[in-house]
Amino acid sequence: MRALLPRSRPSNLVTLYGRAVTPDLDHIPAGDRNSCFRCAVPGVLALAALALAAYWPILPGNFLMDDRKLIETANPLVNGALGPLSIWFQSDFPLSTLAFWLQWLAWGQNPAGYHAVNIALHVLSAALLWLLLARLKIRGAWLAAALYAVHPVCVATVARIAELKNTLSLPFFLLSLWGFLRYDEASSRRASGAGWLAFSLIAFVLALLAKTSTVMLPFLLLAFALWQRGKLTRQDLLRAGPFFALALGFGAMSVWFQKHQALAGASLAPQSFLERLALSGRIFWFYLGKALWPSNLNLFYPQWKVDPATCTAYIPLLLCVGFLTLCWWLRRGWGRPVLFGLACFVLTLFPALGFFNAQYLIMWQVSDHLQYLSLIAPLAMAAAALACLPRVLFRGGAVVALVCLCVLACGRARVFSNEDSLFRDSVARNPLSWNGHNYLGVYLAVHGKRQEAQEQFEAALQASPKFAEARANLGKVLLDQGRTDAARTNLLEALKLDPNQPEAHRLLGFLLARQGKTAQAIPHLRIALLFKPDIPTRLFCAGLLHETRDYSGEIAQYRHAVREQPRCVEALNNLAWLLATTPDPKLRNGAEAVRLAEQAMRLPAPKGMCVPGTLAAAYAEAGRFPDAVATAQKAVADETAAGETRFAALNEQLLALYRAGRPFHETEP
Repeated sequence: MRALLPRSRPSNLVTLYGRAVTPDLDHIPAGDRNSCFRCAVPGVLALAALALAAYWPILPGNFLMDDRKLIETANPLVNGALGPLSIWFQSDFPLSTLAFWLQWLAWGQNPAGYHAVNIALHVLSAALLWLLLARLKIRGAWLAAALYAVHPVCVATVARIAELKNTLSLPFFLLSLWGFLRYDEASSRRASGAGWLAFSLIAFVLALLAKTSTVMLPFLLLAFALWQRGKLTRQDLLRAGPFFALALGFGAMSVWFQKHQALAGASLAPQSFLERLALSGRIFWFYLGKALWPSNLNLFYPQWKVDPATCTAYIPLLLCVGFLTLCWWLRRGWGRPVLFGLACFVLTLFPALGFFNAQYLIMWQVSDHLQYLSLIAPLAMAAAALACLPRVLFRGGAVVALVCLCVLACGRARVFSNEDSLFRDSVARNPLSWNGHNYLGVYLAVHGKRQEAQEQFEAALQASPKFAEARANLGKVLLDQGRTDAARTNLLEALKLDPNQPEAHRLLGFLLARQGKTAQAIPHLRIALLFKPDIPTRLFCAGLLHETRDYSGEIAQYRHAVREQPRCVEALNNLAWLLATTPDPKLRNGAEAVRLAEQAMRLPAPKGMCVPGTLAAAYAEAGRFPDAVATAQKAVADETAAGETRFAALNEQLLALYRAGRPFHETEP
């Protein structure tokens, strides 16, 4: 295994199976350099071909789980809450949010483009991984990259559009490592490497802006220094200092975002540090096992329950520490490369070990997509071990491994080709997965299969009786079936389980409003909006507040809606009308009403909404009666041409007021 780290400089040939590694292009003639690039092209094309063979079932593909949410409804660049210049440092992954927005402009609601981008980024990461491992002089570099390109664990990332955060952050992460290695080599030759250091820092910042789970990179830099020189120097620590400063800043920001935004209103089961420590050992062995033997993969794995008061709970962790200690003891032989690989694995896996509260813990203890970055280390170790075999055995083993992984990945990609197959596969592999049953129930309910959906929600509750979300969803499907009493019972039960359950509050508010209990419905809708704001619920709540003559509350709801979605024409129009015509003179504001109505006029209005009539009323309230008359006349003409006789007649009446120099104000009913 000492052969994993050659003592002499490699030849200037690039082979697919890592017997030679990528040369240092700074020290070879230009003609040979071009030849090396030409030799590298087949290797990159082979990686692309392998990835395409593994992932073709997801093309053109579908939107899965929260894909649409991250692309459209929850994307502040799409809904207008933020702009491309104001997005930075106001979300947990602003670069990924920007990438979602750019793709939305390009592909819209066609999932094929999003999937193609994810596959392309995955291939790019595999190619960069080959480059990085070759520069580290680790044998089997191309094979490690190829194994990564077709590993079935990666399907959970590449096949889900929402996981662009992973596929976008990894190329920058690898480029940062590669740039730092170039800087380190230049420094060792007493040459100026400031450009490479700047390149590495910029790439690291971009990786952090795409996803902050890349925060462990500075520790890898120190691990690389140990691997290459066998010791850490003061100079190594100084060089890594800026990276640690960035990691600390972005890490603290991520913790804040997780607590105050991602987990706002969500409840996590309380866990002591000892319980998290005991679980970390199981998580380590789980991910290492799936990396080396990717069988029985699932979207929702069974969750472990450990008792931190028992000694047996810490056995997996002790085995992990014991094996690392053994590698350290044998570091003069095979233990050195194994220790290096496992150290890289643990470092990159650390954000997913469960020590910090994060949004993913609501749904998963372990998940394949959380291993996307850390998977590299065990695959590099496996490829290097194969590269130590005789050439015939190495090539034969490499072909067998690639074919098997490609077939498994292709089968897994078929599962991820649509939500129905994905959720049915999940509950088939793990019948006790309450999340799997809940997701399948939601999918069936959306597609009109209410009875099947009800069965899935009941199965989720049987697996987890205190699952408030499934109880609320059961109430919704019963409400859709017209079973009002049963729906109300389940919604109230959901609120007993979780008083902050937004969906239960929202549905109960709709149910009470349908029964004419407006005053009882409004508090439930307010609570729902507090924990899970959405425009339809906010507009509905504003309408109920209008019925109760709470005009200030109605205005507040419309203001929230405009802030959350500045391009919402209904919110702009209704707020402008209210500010211009409300019975309460203290609430009227003609100038603001004009601004809002003019903003609504620049947007396409839904059918049945007379925005010009609102603008005319706003002009009148602001004292601009000539503009009010002209706009009202246009409104009458447009509504008459469109066949909207009711709006045309109303604006005819208002036109007479404006001509008389009087604004229109609603009266108390």
